Amino acid sequence: MKTSRNNTKAIAIALFLVLTITATLITLPAANAHAPTWNVPTWAYIAVAPNPVGVDQTATVVFWLDRIPPGAAGIGGDRWRNLKVEVTKPDGTKETLGPFTSDPVGGGWTTYTPDQVGTYSFVFSFLGQVASLTGPTGIPGSANDYINDTFLASSATTTLTVQQEPIPQPPTYPLPTEYWTRPIEGQNTEWYRVASNWLGGSHIVGRVQPDGIAPNSPHIMWTKPISFGGVVGGSQTSVLGTTFYSGLSYEVKFANPIIMYGRLYYNLPLGNNAAGGGYVCVDLRTGEQLWWQNYTTNPSFGQLFDYESMNQHGVIPNGYLWASNFANAYDPFNGNWLFSMTSVPSGTEVYGPNGEILRYVLNAAGKWLALWNNTAEQQGLHGALGTGTSAYQWRPIGKTVNMSTAYSWNVTIPSLMTGATVVKVIPDDLLLGRNGSLPGNTGNWNPYTMWAISLKPTSRGQLLWIKNYEAPAGNITILQGPVDQQARVFTMYYKETMQWLGYSIDNGTLLWGPTASEPYWNFYSSAALGEFITNANGRLYVAGYSGELRCYDLKNGSLSWIYNNTNSGFATAYGNYPLSIAAVADGKIYVYTSEHSPNAPPYKGVRIRCVNATTGDEIWTVMGWSSGGAGISWAIADGYFVYLNLIDMQIYCFGKGPSATTVSIQNDVITHGNSVLIKGTVTDQSPGSKAKGTPAISDASMGQWMEYLYMQKPIPTNATGVEVTLDTIDPNNNFVHIGTVKSDMSGMFKKMWTPEVPGEYTIIATFAGSESYYSSYAETAIGVSEAPPAPAAPEPAVAQPPLDMYILYATIAMIIAIAIVGILLLRKRP
Repeated sequence: MKTSRNNTKAIAIALFLVLTITATLITLPAANAHAPTWNVPTWAYIAVAPNPVGVDQTATVVFWLDRIPPGAAGIGGDRWRNLKVEVTKPDGTKETLGPFTSDPVGGGWTTYTPDQVGTYSFVFSFLGQVASLTGPTGIPGSANDYINDTFLASSATTTLTVQQEPIPQPPTYPLPTEYWTRPIEGQNTEWYRVASNWLGGSHIVGRVQPDGIAPNSPHIMWTKPISFGGVVGGSQTSVLGTTFYSGLSYEVKFANPIIMYGRLYYNLPLGNNAAGGGYVCVDLRTGEQLWWQNYTTNPSFGQLFDYESMNQHGVIPNGYLWASNFANAYDPFNGNWLFSMTSVPSGTEVYGPNGEILRYVLNAAGKWLALWNNTAEQQGLHGALGTGTSAYQWRPIGKTVNMSTAYSWNVTIPSLMTGATVVKVIPDDLLLGRNGSLPGNTGNWNPYTMWAISLKPTSRGQLLWIKNYEAPAGNITILQGPVDQQARVFTMYYKETMQWLGYSIDNGTLLWGPTASEPYWNFYSSAALGEFITNANGRLYVAGYSGELRCYDLKNGSLSWIYNNTNSGFATAYGNYPLSIAAVADGKIYVYTSEHSPNAPPYKGVRIRCVNATTGDEIWTVMGWSSGGAGISWAIADGYFVYLNLIDMQIYCFGKGPSATTVSIQNDVITHGNSVLIKGTVTDQSPGSKAKGTPAISDASMGQWMEYLYMQKPIPTNATGVEVTLDTIDPNNNFVHIGTVKSDMSGMFKKMWTPEVPGEYTIIATFAGSESYYSSYAETAIGVSEAPPAPAAPEPAVAQPPLDMYILYATIAMIIAIAIVGILLLRKRP
C-alpha cells in the first residue's frame, strides 16, 4: 500500500484538472443567513484507475464530494476532513487508507499497489462535519451562509480488477539518433537527457554544465564574426603580420553568453568596447540571427521557472533574460521588456529546484540569515494578493514589483565577526563561511576563522562548527579553493608553494595536504587567476601556465592524472601552451590557451582541447584561442558548445551535425549473372555552415579537416571518410548484407556486386553516424532479368564430298545417260 504522493506530476495534474472541472460544475444552492442551522446532504464518489491493473502495479484512487467546502478560497477556508478509503482484498483482509484532507474543491487522491489477483473493493467514507470559516488551513476563507451548517455523511463504493498480467505502461520514446531540433515534442520526455540550457550566472556553478550532452568531436556547425579579426595585412602596421587586438586585457568580448531553448544570446562589441553594439539572439544550430535589441544594460543570466499551483503547471513561457540585478526581465523569444523588480537584496545566489532564483542574505551584525526568493508569493508577481485563486496565477507582465520583503524564511544565527563572508551555500544542507580575509604575505588575518551554519529545515540557523586556523610559516598567501558537496571537502591553496589542502565541510578538520608543489609556471595561473574548478563529483581540476591539466581526488588529495600533451617548442616562452579551464560537461573537460594580455599575432599552433574528465585521455583538439581570466566566454547546451575564437574574432559552434547519404546504380536493369557497381556519397549537411555539402570525414581526421574548411589551413592529404553499410532486400524479401565500405576524401564510396537470383532488389546504403554526424541512409533499386535460353544443339551433319566432285559425278552421269539413249535409238531403226 502507498499513501504518499509518489505518482508522476503528469498524473497529478490530470487528476486535479478533472476534480476542478467537476467541482466547479456542482455548486451550492443560493442561501441566506438562517437559524437554526441546516443539515445538508452530500454525495460521495470514488474511482480507481487503471482498471483492470496488474499485480504490483500502482493504481490511482480518486475520491470527492459533490459539494465544495463552504468558504474555501485558494489556500484559505475549510476543507473536507477525515476522509477515509477502506480496501477489502480478494482474500477478505482489509486496509484503511487515510485519513485525508480534501483540496479546496472537495476532492483528494492517493495511490494503491495491489499484491493479489482478484477483485478489490474500495469504500470511500465522508463522516460528515460542521463547516468552519478556517478549518485545517488556519487561514480564514470567504464568508459564506453555510458556515456552521452540518454536512451529512455519505459514502461510495467501487471495485478494482487485478490480473496477473501487467497492463502496458505509457510509451517512452527513444533518444534521437538523427539530427534533431527544437521544439522537442512534449511526449518525448526522455529527451531531457540530451537537451539542456546554459543560463549563466549562478546556474553554472564552477563552470560545470550538469545536464545534457557535450561534443565528442571538433566538428563545426557554423561560425559568425562579431568584429574584424585575424591578420590585418597591408603596410600600415608597425609589425607586418600583426593581428587585431583581442580585448583580453580589460575588454573581454563575448562574455557571459546564455543558451535557452536552443537559442544563443550574447553581447555585440562596439569598437574597442566589449559591449555597446546591441544584444542578439541566434539559432544555436544554424547561427541565424533571430532578433537584435539595443538595451541600456544587457542581460547577464537567464531563468526557466517551473510554476506549480492549483491553477497553473509547467515552465513559464518563455523564461526570462535578466539584467541589472533583476531590474529588467526580457522575453527570450523576441527580446521585449516584460517586468521589473526593485529593492532586491545582495546575497549568495543559487537556483532552486523549480528554477526559482534564491539569495542567502547574511547579516552578521544583526545576527540573522534569510532566504530571498525572486518568485515569492504576496509580492505582486501573481494575479492578486490574498488567498483567492488569483493569488495562485503567475501574472507579473508589465509590473514593477517591490521585492524588499520577498523572503521565504528568516532565522537568528550565532554571533559572527562583522566581516563574515559566505564561502559556499549547499541548499538544505549548510552554509560555509569565513571571518575576515585569509592570510597573505603581509600577515593579514592570522589566525583566520572558518565556520558552518545548518540550512536543514529542522536545524536552520544553528552553528555546526567554528574553527581557528594558523597560517603556515613564511608569510604564505592562502587562497580559498573550490568546495565539493559529494566529497564533503572544502579546499585551500598555498600560493607561493603551490600546494593544496582539503578540509571537512562537516567539522572543519584537515583531511589531507599540503600536496606536492605544482610546476613553477602555475604560480601565474591557478593561484592568480582562479583557474581551478570542481565538478561536484569528488574531483578537483587545476590548469596553468605549465601547460598541464591536473586532476586531484578530493577524498584524499592524491593526484589522479596529468594531461600535458601541449608541447609548444619555440612558440611560447613556457615550453608548453598555457592552459585554462573552460567548462566541464558530460564527462569531459574543455580547456584552452589564454593569457591576460597576449601579444599580436598570437601563438602559432594554439589549440582548444577536449579531455576525458575521468581518465585524462585526450579526446580531440582543434586550433583556436579563447577568452581567459574571470570572464566566462563559453556556453554548452543541447550537445553544442560555442566560444569566441580570438584569432579570427568569430564565434564557433561545435557539435554533431546532420549528414546525407546517396546511393545509385547506373545500369539498374541487368541480366542475371552480371555484376553492377554500387556507388554513392556521404556528405555534411550542417545548416548555415561552410561545410554544408562537403564530404563527411572520420572523427580521427575531423580536427585537421575543420582547420582546412574554416581556418584556411592546407587540405589534409591523409583524411579518411566514414564507414557505409550496404545491404539489400532480395526478391524473396530476405535481408542480405552486401558489405561495408569506406568513403574517401571526396565523400564517395563504391562496391562491385553480383546479384544471386533474378528479380527486383532494394539496395540500402546506411551511414550509422559518428561523433561528428548523425546517421543517414538512402535507397535505390535494381532489376535482374532471366538470362535468354541457350540455342538448341544442331543435328549431326552427313559428310559431303567437295563441290568439284559433285560436278564430276554429274558430268559422268550425263555422258552415261546420252550413251544409253543412243543405243536405244539404234535398236529401233528399221
